[in-house]
Amino acid sequence: MPTTHQVQQGECLVSIAESYGFFWETLWNLPENKPIRDTRRDPTVLLPGDVVTIPDKTVKDYIRPTGARHTFRVKNVPARLNIRLQDEGGRARSGLAYVLTVDGVEKRGVTDGDGAVLQSIPPLARGGTLVVTDSESGEEESYELDLGHLDPLDTVAGAQARMKQIGAYYGTVSNTMTLPFVMALKAFQESRGLRPTGELDASTQAALRETHGG
Repeated sequence: MPTTHQVQQGECLVSIAESYGFFWETLWNLPENKPIRDTRRDPTVLLPGDVVTIPDKTVKDYIRPTGARHTFRVKNVPARLNIRLQDEGGRARSGLAYVLTVDGVEKRGVTDGDGAVLQSIPPLARGGTLVVTDSESGEEESYELDLGHLDPLDTVAGAQARMKQIGAYYGTVSNTMTLPFVMALKAFQESRGLRPTGELDASTQAALRETHGG
């Protein structure tokens, strides 16, 4: 019988699917999960309390002759980490050497032309550390990563977190429409040519999604 899973903070569809032994596309495309597809639109950003339907597993039979050696390959399904680094002016910080550590495994690289760190990580990873070396000063910057903790954009907490990440808001992620956040939201709207209402309306969400990248 199918079961359900209530989303906890730090989980996304990729990690949930891995926990139950499915590809995330299987759960995402399940008819019973259409409400989540329609509401969240992004399998990597769910809200705690969302309910995901988990189907029964199906068994596949393979007929092979005896007396011979056969190889069966299981697909590897890593999650994809995508972080973009920008300066205070919104310009991409490209060409920076970095060390990404997730689950004790280090991966080294250089940010691309968009200032992005693109790496495969384990689907069940919950945290990590990114250390970046400034190409001019040689100084190191360290960032603690809470993987899977970004709430959907249509929530106040999700908008606050994204605006903090792009340097447009410096308050706390409280999930409440505080005065500092409303003022920051108005400034962001003005910078994008929108009417400064201080409301998290559809046009503001679209502009924030385009600026943040997700």
